[in-house]
Amino acid sequence: MTSPKTSHLFTSATWIDHQAKVQLAKTAELPGMTHVFGMPDLHVGKVGPVGAAFHSVDVIYPDLVGGDIGCGMHLCRTDIPARGHAIQNRMRRMGAIDNPWEGDTAELASRHGLKETSHARSLGTIGGGNHFAELQVVHEIVDSEAASRIGIEPDFALVLVHSGSRGLGQSVLTGHLSGGHRMGQPVPADSDAGLAYIAGHDQATCFARANRELIALRFAEGLGAKTIPLLDIGHNYLERQLVGGAETWIHRKGAAPSDRGPVVIPGSRGTWSFVVEPLGDGARNGYSLAHGAGRKIPRGQCREKFMDSYSREELLSVNDKKLDIRSQVVCGDRDLVFEEHPKAYKDIRQVIGDMVGLGIIKVVAVLKPILTYKTSGIADDGDG
Repeated sequence: MTSPKTSHLFTSATWIDHQAKVQLAKTAELPGMTHVFGMPDLHVGKVGPVGAAFHSVDVIYPDLVGGDIGCGMHLCRTDIPARGHAIQNRMRRMGAIDNPWEGDTAELASRHGLKETSHARSLGTIGGGNHFAELQVVHEIVDSEAASRIGIEPDFALVLVHSGSRGLGQSVLTGHLSGGHRMGQPVPADSDAGLAYIAGHDQATCFARANRELIALRFAEGLGAKTIPLLDIGHNYLERQLVGGAETWIHRKGAAPSDRGPVVIPGSRGTWSFVVEPLGDGARNGYSLAHGAGRKIPRGQCREKFMDSYSREELLSVNDKKLDIRSQVVCGDRDLVFEEHPKAYKDIRQVIGDMVGLGIIKVVAVLKPILTYKTSGIADDGDG
């Protein structure tokens, strides 16, 4: 199952789908691949596994990054008090944030280096699947000095956004594949096809960063709040880096960087999120970390598995005394509310525990949700 080119960054206590391990092992044998790293949130993906980092020399594999290029997390502080936040009153005036934003995106695009405008109507929209905007409060500060340095203040709520490049990233991948390139085919990084993909990829990552910032702004404004950005971390992207003296292409598919400072790692809508700081030089973990809890139950099986045990209305609120969580969920999509059930994901505490045990992170703060926004169910989804 493992080879000298494969590293498993999880313990035997962490449940990992056997097929995900098979996918990881197969990617290690691709031409030009020098090493692959499976994170504790490793799970089965469409082409290769999710929750992994792949290192190659001279060649790139666009399909390993996938269609949602630049997907990641954005964390900001609000001026909403952590206590006395009156969330029910704020929810009533919030409204939907699914439709295209009517404001001027020119300044936002310029600041993020975004020149591609074909998907501008999707800027500031969350999308589907496991993407969300969430209002959180601090559950625990573990390292007060680090938390203060990041800008986390226990007295104020935070907004956490998970989203990506919407339709733009998929169009970049589709355009590449339509040029006659097959899934799993190595692409010389300095070839015309490689350079064209990288240029499109870089614009998609710019779009994703701008998109998350605008989502956070729209979500907070709907709740009557202002925001101060703290962190923005991608986990689906390609970058070039010197590794062991060799110019290496790091493909991250559901893997956060460990060489860019603090990282926020979410659980599910019914559990905690963790703000962590990477430790060590990053070499042993491929300069990467887990990006979340990792899916345990395939999306297509969730409705059948959960609908007899939970009503849709029950799933629109969370009341977990053990985790000290009381939260509301906004999700107008009848299938999505089951697909994103907290039990569809692994325990984020185990994922974090594995990385702490390996000595590659330290926990700075633990956050808990009070409002998770998925979709109102009435959106015009723009062109994304």
